[in-house]
Order: sequence, then C-alpha cells, then structure tokens
Amino acid sequence: MRLEGKTAVITGAGSGIGKATAERFSEEGARVALLDINLEGAQKAAAGLSGEGHIALACDVSSSQSVSEAFAAVDEAFGRVDILMNNAGVDRTPGDGFDELMSKGGIQLLMMSDESIQRMLAINVESLFWCTREAVRIMQREESGGSIINLSSIAGLVGQGPPHYSASKGAVLGFTKSCARFLGGLGIRSNAICPGVIETPMTAAVPDFAIDAMKKQTPLGRNGQAIDIANLALYLASDESGFVTGEYLSPNGGLVIT
Repeated sequence: MRLEGKTAVITGAGSGIGKATAERFSEEGARVALLDINLEGAQKAAAGLSGEGHIALACDVSSSQSVSEAFAAVDEAFGRVDILMNNAGVDRTPGDGFDELMSKGGIQLLMMSDESIQRMLAINVESLFWCTREAVRIMQREESGGSIINLSSIAGLVGQGPPHYSASKGAVLGFTKSCARFLGGLGIRSNAICPGVIETPMTAAVPDFAIDAMKKQTPLGRNGQAIDIANLALYLASDESGFVTGEYLSPNGGLVIT
C-alpha cells in the first residue's frame, strides 16, 4: 500500500474530488481526516472509507479559528500529518453576477459585489494560508516531511472562468511555488493540480450547453471524473513523487495544452 502508516487531511472532503480522494487514500492505507463545512457530508464520506480510524470534522476553511480548531482535533486524534490536500473551494459566490450573465449577458466583473469578491478570495486563497500553516506546524514538530497538494484549475492557467475565480486559482499556483521553495528544507513538498472540467456537484450548476461545449473542445472527447483527480493526488501524496515539488499537473483531457 502506497500510503501505509500515513495521515492525510483533506478539506472539502464531503463530496466531489475531496470525497473521491479520501476513498483512494484510504484504499492505499492512509488514515484520513475529512474536513468540510458540511459535517454530515463529511461523516457520510468517512463511513464509506476502507480501513479504520478515519475522522470527520466540521471546518470553515475561510476562518483561521475554525481551521486551527480542526487541526487541533486532528493532532489529538493522530499526532501527525503527512499529507495535506487543500481541496475546498467555490467557483461562484452570491452577488457575483453569474445569474445575470447567463440571462442577460454582459461583463461579469462589473456585476460583482465587494462581498462576492472577498468571499471568493477567503475560501479559495486565504484558506491555503490557514490550513497549510497548521499542517506545517505538525509536520515540522514531527520532523517527518510531508506532501501538500493544492487544487487550482485550468482557470488559473489561462483565465478561463469568472475573474474572481480565475484570480483565486492563479494565486494557488504562486502559493504552491513559494511553499515548495521555503519548505523544501523541512522535507515538505508542495504541488498543485489544475483540473479541467470535472463532473462533480460543483459543476452540476453550470448550464448543460456550457459543459457540452467544453466537452466538444476536449481532444479526449469526455469530461473528467473525480477519480481522475484522486488518482493524480495519490501519486503526489506518495513517495513515488518524492523528487517532485513546486510543480503543477493539469488533467484536462487536452482542453488546455500549455
């Protein structure tokens, strides 16, 4: 088993990519802490994992206090963190003009409220600081190294998405590279995944015509599934990627080739 004896923390683990990754990690022997703002969803996901000892915790990743409390519980339960997957995120926020854009057209940036932009950055960017800081404190104490996996998007590579979303996912890449540079001396690796169109509860809200259009533009002729990302996360979490840090991998079926 590739993750035997390791402890993984996954945010946004109650559904979609986070849930699929928790399943893959547990199949490979990891103990998993599933963090999600929806505790019931995290608990249901945890109940379906292979092996024993997994825990589900309520956590609002946009709140440093909530994150600190969740990691304290992880530390108490496991005493170590080997893998952190910063997966929690949103692709739209209330007041971002998405509905108006779909019904009337227009320039979305001009439709966005201050609160919408701030909420997007709090969940998709600030959360990286809160979660990574807490994980590294434990990794450093245990002197065990570790792997940090951050979820970006093709939107962060080419701006294919709402302005606040694309900006947030671009920031993920900068954060990932900086962590790789400054945490490498601790044996901690930092990498990012930039998925293309993945069929999850999040993308279910996107109009069918938009999803179909991107599928037609994808050389492999299909949209991705959560397991596609989970399998890549497994590689980045395992010792097989022991000399990989500061990189991004973009499983997108060829929709974006850089």
